[in-house]
Amino acid sequence: MEITGKTWSFPIIGHPVDEVFSPPAYNRWFRENDVDCRMLALDLAPQAVARFLSLIRASPSFIGCSVTHPFKQAAFAQVDSLTARASRVGAVNTIRRDGGGKLSGDATDGRAMVEAIEALGGSICGNSALVLGAGGGAGRAIADALCESGVARLCLLDTDPGRLRAAERNVLGNWPDVPTSTTREEAAILINATTLGKAGDDSMPFASDQILGADMVCDVVTRRGRTRLVERALELDRMVISGPDMGMAQLGPQLGFLGLKPRRRTSGIDDG
Repeated sequence: MEITGKTWSFPIIGHPVDEVFSPPAYNRWFRENDVDCRMLALDLAPQAVARFLSLIRASPSFIGCSVTHPFKQAAFAQVDSLTARASRVGAVNTIRRDGGGKLSGDATDGRAMVEAIEALGGSICGNSALVLGAGGGAGRAIADALCESGVARLCLLDTDPGRLRAAERNVLGNWPDVPTSTTREEAAILINATTLGKAGDDSMPFASDQILGADMVCDVVTRRGRTRLVERALELDRMVISGPDMGMAQLGPQLGFLGLKPRRRTSGIDDG
């Protein structure tokens, strides 16, 4: 499929973007489903986010954009309308360009993590979970989706006290029946929603004894090769969701928000 004047653009914006997972996976999906669209990664300065979204408003060549660290909360403030879950978490990772240049935002990180956990055979309903980096865009979305999926107890952690308080208020305001704490404790599901692991010399998000006390370890970080957290969790024989695993689960919710669905197979069975 050649790029022509009719080809849509669906970039992913962030800073940095050199190790983002999305472009190869999304471009393969576009090719396999005969969708004339391309994704490329754009590294933006923080002050350029609003100007870039103005460009998307102005050009029907954009179908929207994907948003990664650290712009999910900045993008939230720039769109014209939001899904209910994006409104709850105060962040967006998917933006759709609607007719007339209006921008709609969704937060699909949480749904992607839940789908990745369930695909591996993990159970959220009735289990406890700990989200490290709960004050970030991905962390908020994941905490919200865990609550929606029936988590029995939720531990929220963040190195920024202000972000942690905001994340706690968000959960308590939307899911008052979910017992919530902000002090480190054991949990069946451990989730690293920070950037720890992008660099090879980063500290471990969780200690080995905490990993041993869990059933499943999840990491949102994508990088070339496995993160130290993923490697250690596999060594300790835990169920593991890696950043690329979550990324693959992201395709369905994110592309669905854009109105794109897998084409039907010749057998008549729908892929999605």
